[in-house]
Amino acid sequence: MASKPLLNSEERRMSQSKDPYGSTNGSKNGSKKGSDAKSAEVEIQKLREQLKEHEAAIKTETQVKKIGELTASVIVILLVAFTWALSTQFSKTALTVDRENFYAPYFMMWFSTCHMIFCYPLFLCYTKIARKQTIGEAHQEALTVFKGRGLTPISLLLYVFPFLCLWVAANYSYARSLGSISASVATSISSCNTAIVYILSIIVLKEGFFPHKLLSVIFAIGGVVVMSFDGEISGEIMGIVLSIISATSAAFYKVFFKRVIGSASFPQVSIFMTCLGTLNLFLNVGIAFGLIATPWEWINFQHVPWLPLFGSALLSLCFNFTINFGIAVLNPLVISVGMLCGIPLNTVIDVLFRDVTPTAFFLTGTGLILISFLLIITPVDIVARLKRRACGVRDVENDDQEPPKDIIEETVQESRH
Repeated sequence: MASKPLLNSEERRMSQSKDPYGSTNGSKNGSKKGSDAKSAEVEIQKLREQLKEHEAAIKTETQVKKIGELTASVIVILLVAFTWALSTQFSKTALTVDRENFYAPYFMMWFSTCHMIFCYPLFLCYTKIARKQTIGEAHQEALTVFKGRGLTPISLLLYVFPFLCLWVAANYSYARSLGSISASVATSISSCNTAIVYILSIIVLKEGFFPHKLLSVIFAIGGVVVMSFDGEISGEIMGIVLSIISATSAAFYKVFFKRVIGSASFPQVSIFMTCLGTLNLFLNVGIAFGLIATPWEWINFQHVPWLPLFGSALLSLCFNFTINFGIAVLNPLVISVGMLCGIPLNTVIDVLFRDVTPTAFFLTGTGLILISFLLIITPVDIVARLKRRACGVRDVENDDQEPPKDIIEETVQESRH
C-alpha cells in the first residue's frame, strides 16, 4: 500500500518524459514571450526617441519665439525712444528756428493732434494684414470703449471731450515750455507724471500704499528741484512751471482714463484716439487761429516751418501708434523702457546739436528722475518676491505667475508724453 503512491509518481514522471509535446510547447511559449518583450523594448525605444525629437522641436520653437519677441521688443523700444525724442526736438525746432515769423504752440498742438485721426485706420490695416479677427469683429470690440452707447455724439461728449481738455492742457503746456527750456529738461520733468499718477491713483483709484513708489515720488520731486537751480541749462523758470503743469495734466489724463474707460485694448485705444483727433479738428481750430490774432501767438504763413511741423506731427502719430501696438502685442514694460531711453537720448541730441552743456545740477536731476522712473515701473509683486527671497522664503505658488499690469504701464499710451 505504501509503495503505490511512489509507483504512481514514477509513472507520472515516465509519462511526462514520453510526451514530446509538453517540452516543445513550453519552449515555444518561452521564445514567444522573449520575442514579445524584445519588440516591446524596441517600441518603447522608438517612442522615447520620438518624444526626444518632439521635445527638441518644442524647445527650438520656443527659442525661436523668444528670439522673435526679443527682437520685436528691441525694435519697439528703439521706436518709442526715437519717436518721442525726435518729435520733441522737431517741436523745439519749429518754435525756435524763426521765432519772428512763427511762434504758435497752440496751433502746433492742434496740428499735431489732428494726425491722431489716422490711429484707427492704421489699426484696421494692421487687423487686415496680421490679426485673425475680421474687420467687423475688430470694430465691434473697439466700440465697447463707449460702454454700450456706440459711436454717437452723446458718447463722444461723455467719454472723449473731457479727455480732449486734459490732452490739450498737457500738450499745449508741454509745447509752450519748449520755447523756454531745452528739450532734455522738458522730457525729464515730463516723465515725472508717472510719480504723480501714483499719488492720484491712491486718492482716485484707492490703490494700496507701497514704500518703493513713495520713494519714487520723492526722487522725482528732488530731480525737478535740483534742475530748477540750474539757470544755465533750464532757461526761464516759467518753462519749468509749464513742464510741471504738463506732467500733472498727463497724470490726471491717465488716472481718469483708468477710472472711466478701464484697461483698454489695442482696438479700443485706437478708435478712442481717432475720435479725440476728430473732436480736436473741429473744436480747437477756432482757438488755434484765434490766438494768432493776439500777442500770445503769431504766424507768418509765408514762413511757416512746415518740415519740422510735419515731422513733429508724424513722429507723434508714430509714437502713439507704437506704444498702443507694443502694449497690446508685447508687454507694457517694454514701452516704459522705451520712454526711459528717450530721456538720455534727448540729452545727447541737445549736447551734440544744440550746444547745450550738461551741468552737475542737470545730470544730478536727470539721474534722480531716472531712478524715480525705474522705481515706479517696477511691478509690486516683483518687489514683494525679492523681499521674500532675501528673507529665504520661496513662494512656490506664485513663482511662475506673470506680474499684474501696473496702471502706469497699462495707460501709458493715453498720454502724448
